[in-house]
Amino acid sequence: MAIKVYGMSTYNCQRVSLALLEFGVEDFDLTLVDLKAREHFSPEYLAMQPFHQVPVFESGDFRLYESRAIVRYIAEKYKDAGPNILGSTLEEKALVNQWVDVEAHQFNDFAFAPWSMEYYLSWMMKRPLNEALVAPLYEKLGYFLDVAEKHLSKTKYLAGNFFSMVDLNIAPSLLRVSVLQPELINDRKNVKQWYESITSRPAFKKMLEVDEGWRFPYGPFTNEEAQKLRTS
Repeated sequence: MAIKVYGMSTYNCQRVSLALLEFGVEDFDLTLVDLKAREHFSPEYLAMQPFHQVPVFESGDFRLYESRAIVRYIAEKYKDAGPNILGSTLEEKALVNQWVDVEAHQFNDFAFAPWSMEYYLSWMMKRPLNEALVAPLYEKLGYFLDVAEKHLSKTKYLAGNFFSMVDLNIAPSLLRVSVLQPELINDRKNVKQWYESITSRPAFKKMLEVDEGWRFPYGPFTNEEAQKLRTS
């Protein structure tokens, strides 16, 4: 049964390809949805995703959107072929769910997504960063990572001593943080160790290789390109 992932090389789309690869599913197609060309507003795409967003997961006649829901589906469907990222006991599952919500609302929606979007807009429009916008978002990211730093002094991963859905979900986002503002990670010993652990997994490396055929200009940026945006 053919699997397709519709989207671009954005952090939320990368979650889906990363999840597939963690569970040994390598036979899937990445179908580009060109947001710049507004393909996500086409009638064909809206029939799959009425909110104009990526990604969309398709397996035969079954379709699903929202990246975290897709990751959970993949983890359930292929649970015997990869790591148990959802937790084993009731308490482990509860902690995974807690941290998935924390990542979504305290990290992504509250800070990372608007921060990352400002870098993208500055690059696309060839203008300097809006420092007034970036500064408070930078502080919010720092606060989240301060909380993570303290927590990771006690556990190897966010939900405990096992690699879970929250670590998988956040890894592509942290990749961008490591390029755009590496000090946010490097200045925190436990966060840095955790980041290196989750991005050195074989599936993460495969995700980057797969992503080479699914590019769009945002990147992630090189360190040099990010620095030019900060100083231009």
